[in-house]
Amino acid sequence: MEELMKKTVFYLVLFTILLVQSVSAHEFVATVIKINDGDTLTALVNNETTKIRLFDVDCYETGKNSNTKFQQKYYGLSVDEVFEKGKQSRKKLKNMLKDHRYIRIIWEKRDGFGRILGKVYLDDIKSVGVIDVNQYMLKTGGCNKYVPSSVLKKSNKKR
Repeated sequence: MEELMKKTVFYLVLFTILLVQSVSAHEFVATVIKINDGDTLTALVNNETTKIRLFDVDCYETGKNSNTKFQQKYYGLSVDEVFEKGKQSRKKLKNMLKDHRYIRIIWEKRDGFGRILGKVYLDDIKSVGVIDVNQYMLKTGGCNKYVPSSVLKKSNKKR
């Protein structure tokens, strides 16, 4: 119970500090609502539901879409392998964020789907440090550095 109380107080203080301090238009705190897949989540930003895409990260797809074929060809995988890797990535991100209600996002722009492309950070109470979620997913989440679809389309080379 005492650990829960410490955790709650820490997050309330952190959230208050982040709200009070002057934050640029390109940096904000958001509340995680849902993990869509390994590189996309839905968050509450200024009382508005917004999709956040991890900048410069590309996790495998969890369902059939236009990127699935490109990932199959580029990485030399079957469609089932792409989907399995996608499910593993989503699970990794979900597990990472399950105990973190708030995330900090630094972003530059929105993509063609209206998602915010950004670097996502956690302030971890256990290690009292900052965790770069994007780097974490690249290193441990089974994700790859983002390759533009124009490059994927032109590529005949398997990795």
